[in-house]
Amino acid sequence: MKRLAYIIAVIALWLSAHAVSAQTPGIFQGGGMVKGQRGPVNITSQRLEAEYDKKRITFIGDVVARQQEFTLYADRLVLFINDEGKDIEKIVAMGKVRMVQGGKTAVCREATYYHREGKVVLRGEPVVKEGDSSVKGARITHSADEQKGVAEGDTQKGGRVTITIIPDKVKK
Repeated sequence: MKRLAYIIAVIALWLSAHAVSAQTPGIFQGGGMVKGQRGPVNITSQRLEAEYDKKRITFIGDVVARQQEFTLYADRLVLFINDEGKDIEKIVAMGKVRMVQGGKTAVCREATYYHREGKVVLRGEPVVKEGDSSVKGARITHSADEQKGVAEGDTQKGGRVTITIIPDKVKK
């Protein structure tokens, strides 16, 4: 039981400092489960499974993770702990994944955050929207450390990346 409490404390501390960061176009920049963000993190789900031997914690069913203005919704959220058992290696959100912060949203079937690299990869028909502007592709990757975003089409299906930009002048 002490081990579970320790792992949950590590998760809470890690999420408050690092969790999911994505920016295409400008999404989640500057708030909510991003590097340097402070404040409590609340994760709810129908079930929690801690697999000590696999160094994995899984939240199952109607998962909601909230920190200030940022909210992540998913069917399943899996936290992978590194070999030392002291830090998060990666976080994978699966199912109907939706991330919301203010007027910014990202939806996909799978989102993976790689802690060491500071990178988020959205797969499964990802769409990132800010206001009326959007980016769609087969895979959208954002590296917070490198301040770089890449959207890719599905080359096997001849897919392409689609971006819709609505200038401020047109909105008014």
